[in-house]
Amino acid sequence: MTKIAGGSGRASLIRLTVARLLLICAFIAITNFGFWQRIGLLTDAGRINTLLPFLLIWAIAFVAVVAAAFQPKLWIRAAWGAVIAASTAVAWGYYRASQSELNVFDILSLWNARHEAGRAAEFYGTHLLFAAIVLAAGFLVIVVPAAPLRASVRTWISRMALLPLLPIFLIGGVVYAKGGGGSQSLPVQFVPVALTSLAGAKIALQGAPARRQVEWQPVKTPPTQNIVILIDESIRADYLDLTPGNPHTPRLAALANRFVNFGPAVSGGNCSNYSNALLRFGAARRDVAGTVNTNPTLWQYAKKAGYRTVFIDAQAGGITNPGLMQNFMTMSEKADIDSFQAIRDVASNQADFRLAEIIAEELKAQGPVFIYANKNGAHFPYDHSYPASAALYHPTMSEAGADTMKSRVPSYRNAIAWSVDRFMETLFESADFSNTNLLYTSDHGQALGLGQLTHCTTDKPDPRTALVPLLIAPSSPALRAELEKGAEFLRGRASHFQIAPTVFQWMGYKHDDIATAYDESLSTGTPHESAFTSGDVFGMFSNELNWNSVDTSADYMEPVSRQILPQAETDPQG
Repeated sequence: MTKIAGGSGRASLIRLTVARLLLICAFIAITNFGFWQRIGLLTDAGRINTLLPFLLIWAIAFVAVVAAAFQPKLWIRAAWGAVIAASTAVAWGYYRASQSELNVFDILSLWNARHEAGRAAEFYGTHLLFAAIVLAAGFLVIVVPAAPLRASVRTWISRMALLPLLPIFLIGGVVYAKGGGGSQSLPVQFVPVALTSLAGAKIALQGAPARRQVEWQPVKTPPTQNIVILIDESIRADYLDLTPGNPHTPRLAALANRFVNFGPAVSGGNCSNYSNALLRFGAARRDVAGTVNTNPTLWQYAKKAGYRTVFIDAQAGGITNPGLMQNFMTMSEKADIDSFQAIRDVASNQADFRLAEIIAEELKAQGPVFIYANKNGAHFPYDHSYPASAALYHPTMSEAGADTMKSRVPSYRNAIAWSVDRFMETLFESADFSNTNLLYTSDHGQALGLGQLTHCTTDKPDPRTALVPLLIAPSSPALRAELEKGAEFLRGRASHFQIAPTVFQWMGYKHDDIATAYDESLSTGTPHESAFTSGDVFGMFSNELNWNSVDTSADYMEPVSRQILPQAETDPQG
């Protein structure tokens, strides 16, 4: 290295080094959150055995960032700069969007919903822009040329080139030991990369448990009634109104006498992939992880009961994998589906109407059919869910050019008016349900407040994210009477966990057999309070689930929504 002569040279070196260290400290301080609160919490609780490892990891992480920034070789600084900056940007962006810290269960959810990245990027664009700024700033902080150092110091710094691996391993080890927890307020420069590495290792090494075969025998085959399970996307129960003449969902209200209304109900999870997995795998609340991993699928039960099986996916337009599968579906599960229909050839705002056509066609075919259909619904960005000419509420997010409560709520209401209210009218006009039991619900609800994720949060999730409709159009007066009694039993406590045992009963399986695995149904009621799971339900890290209670009688409606009424309706041709 070039020798710096004289006192002025050494002073310059010191100033450069101190300035660089101050820049690193500023970057770490600005991008991390909850450090001092965590210190206070652990100190007040007397948890010294947790506080000391917490401080040790922080100290090692700080030294690791400094070591990365002072590496003499550019390529080493660039490599670690990319990792540290990306990790920081991901954690910072997630926190700004959700007001909660990223954890390993969030990583799993994001990975399984990666095909929705485009829609999420558009909806959370502002947060992603600032995250990109953090990414660039973090990379520059690490990569800009280090101040000239003495040869002995350069040697020691060079020997520390792999030191940033240590906090990654330590954080991953803590999270593994704590069953998926323990990453709160640890340095975000390494948390996301540690969690991603741990989740990737789990996914690669754990494998998929074998599913059991159906052991029950149906009372009679073939069955005489069709079954349609219609799972909407992001529909919140309190945004649907079945009161005759209401201004928001009048078409649905006109069909109210067709339904037995169990809502507002609570979804199994607050994320699409987990909720659909809980439904398709018939998860039982008494052992969620065990049943969701090893239960036969709904398709297997349907096939044994004599049904032709149909799956319709109106969200398939964004899927890129060759099998066109999502929501934890596997090739083994797909093998039990006789007709797999992924809707990809229409615009997003027309996908649900194509789904209605397919349902009508399948119900006309010979023989009993079991249909499980995923609607496109009100998936964000909400303005993609309906034609602009169908907008009844204003200003929309597109019209306002901004994401505010006064534009977000109109966009969401427009999505519901199109993809639920108008859709239901179209579905009942085109399909013959005289010999069909139709069950309608949503995968999860929506939290419409700004500064939080609309759904899929695992840390203290908003109850709105699990508030869903649950309507059944029964095929016979006898079943209607049974379900109406069940709705009274379940008032305020209906949930997704009662759907599978109810459907098994419709398929012709014996009540006594069903009762060996389930202690609730939409006909018999439930001993459980209303609650939903958040995060991993497969027991990848722990069999202890995050349960979140919901008071379904509470008023969750956003104040701004009460002030927004529809304008004169047009008849768009989409």
